[in-house]
Amino acid sequence: MDRMIKFMLSQYAELPVPQETLHSWLEKWISEQEKWCVDSTFSARFPWKETGLPQEYFLQRKLTIDGQQFFTGPRYRGGDINNPFIDIVASDSGIDCSVLKSVSHEWVQLQPQYIRILSPGHLKVQGITDQLIYASCLSGAPEYPDEALTLRPAECADFEWCRQALTEAYQYSLLTAPALKDRLYSVDGEELSDYISAGDAYIIFEDEIRVGLIICEKGEVAFLGGYRISEEVILPAFRGRSLATRAQRLLGNHLAHPGREVTLITGTIIPENLPSIKTAEKAGRRCILRYEFLPVMLS
Repeated sequence: MDRMIKFMLSQYAELPVPQETLHSWLEKWISEQEKWCVDSTFSARFPWKETGLPQEYFLQRKLTIDGQQFFTGPRYRGGDINNPFIDIVASDSGIDCSVLKSVSHEWVQLQPQYIRILSPGHLKVQGITDQLIYASCLSGAPEYPDEALTLRPAECADFEWCRQALTEAYQYSLLTAPALKDRLYSVDGEELSDYISAGDAYIIFEDEIRVGLIICEKGEVAFLGGYRISEEVILPAFRGRSLATRAQRLLGNHLAHPGREVTLITGTIIPENLPSIKTAEKAGRRCILRYEFLPVMLS
């Protein structure tokens, strides 16, 4: 593990967190990946019955390739059984053709379409971008003033309004940007109910009028600790006035606490979703990491 942590500390050295914080996150992350090499509750999540493969096939694997260590595991893009890929979730060296070939042959029965890696956001793209991870540091950020906009935790009685807001917003977005059709998905009713019950869903008010919804929970994106925005919508009638950006900045006020250890507010954005990228950047977040798909190499 020490070699992996050392390599990954250097690989992700540009992240906006102290080295000791990054070290702690990576140590926890690698330990979890190692556990998933033997944890049957992990492999049980996968469609082993549907694929005809034994359940244990879906355990993660620690591979030794040319003397270097790589944790690899099966995944499905968008949860679609027809879109398998292999994640390289941790390593103690870089990825080259030799690594891609070995990983491809190791997982050949899954018939993966790609091999995915997590690259620092500032580096040149090597393959096909899957998702962008945008983040900003909550610590030390100045208070954002906004007299017209407020965030209020959604209550159980607000469920139907929230559900309708999501439906209306997504329908409008897909109408105006058809390219997002197979890449953009709303949380479902059960997830929405859970978010509301946990206090993680906030209704965005402008001058006492409900204009949108933002969902943010404490949790990781990859190995990054902190909070993650999993959903934000503005109703179509209220778009064009930077309400999404302003709501994200207000959320930063709500989550930031003096004296708290350095933490991030993060979220994943697909590269085709230009409005969300623009909103994140205007809110002070930047692309710090990027999931990329590299080719399967069997020849």
